[in-house]
Amino acid sequence: MKTNIIQKDIDSIIQELGELLNNLSGKTILITGGNGFIASYIVDVITTFNNQLNNQSKLPCKLIIINKNPINQNSRLSHLITDPNVEFLSKDISKPFEISQKINIIIHAASRANPTSFLENPLDTIDTNINGIRTLLDFAKNNPIENFLFFSSGEVYGNPPEEFIPIPETFNGNVDTLSARACYAESKRFGETLCSVFFRKYNVPVKILRVFHTYGPGLRDDGKAITDFFNDAKNNKKITLKDKGDSKIAFCYISDTITGIFKILFHGEKGEAYNIGNDDKVISIKELAENIATLCGNIPVLITDNGSFRDNYKIVRRMPEISKLKSLGFEPKISMKEGLERMYLSDKEQITQTTQSL
Repeated sequence: MKTNIIQKDIDSIIQELGELLNNLSGKTILITGGNGFIASYIVDVITTFNNQLNNQSKLPCKLIIINKNPINQNSRLSHLITDPNVEFLSKDISKPFEISQKINIIIHAASRANPTSFLENPLDTIDTNINGIRTLLDFAKNNPIENFLFFSSGEVYGNPPEEFIPIPETFNGNVDTLSARACYAESKRFGETLCSVFFRKYNVPVKILRVFHTYGPGLRDDGKAITDFFNDAKNNKKITLKDKGDSKIAFCYISDTITGIFKILFHGEKGEAYNIGNDDKVISIKELAENIATLCGNIPVLITDNGSFRDNYKIVRRMPEISKLKSLGFEPKISMKEGLERMYLSDKEQITQTTQSL
């Protein structure tokens, strides 16, 4: 469901990108996992851009969106079910497929990307991440395209030592292969290797997006701190931390992340990996909980640390080094305070819309 806050984000992204979006006119884009948190924003940017072309002579951009589950009236992209420039396909992207249209761009965002899901389904996470990218790379090899974006993750770095924070793209990673979280991180790392092989051997024009912690309206209830804390507050509970909340993370608001993705799409180098995130400041999870507690009406914050929560893969400090992305004209703009307020207001709006539709 698209809220007014989300639409304001979309409008600001389009204003920031300006004439760059004209490069999408007349193109056909295949997007996997299009109903997901980040990919749905990409879809909304493109479809809003299409609507702005109504009074121009340019052709609209066509979207083919592949999701494992069918799109329905409760889906994030339900407002596009009747859009003539959008085609929804229900397919398992890890299996070979055929599409009759000529594809110009592939954006591969389908993945089990949330901790709750990939910790409960480690083998499916591995299969989806590895077989999905391999299927799409084979398709691109056999059906030459102009551009290919692969959604990797900042998780590929694991827990770097202090001297590698902020984390540059040149850091090779410090991942515990035996940790519960490794099913996601290691399959993303291997996905990057596949991309590199297909670029060198077959000239598939792939660009790798190492997306760091992104938040904003539409973020799923997925076991991440921000959604857990908002849910606690929404249900009039105490916001509960399961450890001391001393992990420090640099969060990036969704509109900044999306702007960075389009900058890489239009200006990034093929065969390269790019960090996408915020390098402004890190915030501890405890501080994050306190900020959300204040925003939601001074909800109490409770720490229940017994020293055992996620010890084997706990994040100590994570912040990307983004000078490579900044060289493409990117600069994060939304502060944590403003981003959390937008997320809070969008959630309230969605609750109102849902109540009115009942």
